[in-house]
Amino acid sequence: MIDLHVHTNYSDGADSLIDVLKKAEEKKLTYISITDHDNCKAYEELNRMKVKDYYTGVIIPGIEIKCAYKERLIEILGYKIDTNMMQDWANEYYKNKSKAMLQKKYFDILCMRSKEMGMLFDEEAINSFDPEKEWASVHFYKEIIKHSENKKILKGDILESFDNFSKKYCGDPKNKLYIDKSNDYPTVQEAIDIVKKCNGLVFLPHLFIYKWATDKERFINEILENYQIDGIECMHSEFNEKQIEYLLNLTKERKYFRSGGSDYHGKNKVGIDLGVGKGNLQIPEKFVEKWL
Repeated sequence: MIDLHVHTNYSDGADSLIDVLKKAEEKKLTYISITDHDNCKAYEELNRMKVKDYYTGVIIPGIEIKCAYKERLIEILGYKIDTNMMQDWANEYYKNKSKAMLQKKYFDILCMRSKEMGMLFDEEAINSFDPEKEWASVHFYKEIIKHSENKKILKGDILESFDNFSKKYCGDPKNKLYIDKSNDYPTVQEAIDIVKKCNGLVFLPHLFIYKWATDKERFINEILENYQIDGIECMHSEFNEKQIEYLLNLTKERKYFRSGGSDYHGKNKVGIDLGVGKGNLQIPEKFVEKWL
């Protein structure tokens, strides 16, 4: 069994790299990939340690890059990359756009928009936001759902889940809480180009999670027709059996490589476990045999 989509606390995961390695060993995962957002710092740590003391399987070098697609953000996964070269790129690209700087900017926008809409929130809780350690949308969402009055202002299913709030509404240009982040990240083509420059393979992850894409199959076809992609993440914690089957058939028909992963974040994504996701995953080794 394998897991090729794993996050550590070098991005938005809760677990340290060593904790992830120990858990992967306990679960007897034969292949894993650390795919932290927009950086390869976990691999710098890996290069300084005796990895086999913690994990005896194979670690495929990886990264998840957030990138601009039209007015929205999506992600690509890069596998088999030169992690040193990729980290050099990330250091240069984000030198004036650190995680803390971006999250502070997004948080201030959300607070300003919410005040304009007449929403209620605890000023003390808002002022406690730490952009170095937290994510703007997460902190903001946790605060506004405390006040039932906000449900009358934010109608529909926006407050039913954080995914609805962040992926369906904050990512919708027609919504008042929309934040245009496209200038803060590389375009899809730029992200693809840097993965290729780092000798890597480009995969599309979690294609069914983008809730703003009402016609998922059309969205998937649009991406595949416009960009040179090597593979697709066919199994993910949020996919149902029908979605997995669709992607397995698609990759077979169009001859794309396959990957799969839990998108593990530790306690930062409750209910998703390493290797098995929500209990619905058992990703086979044969996925990597054709491209490793």
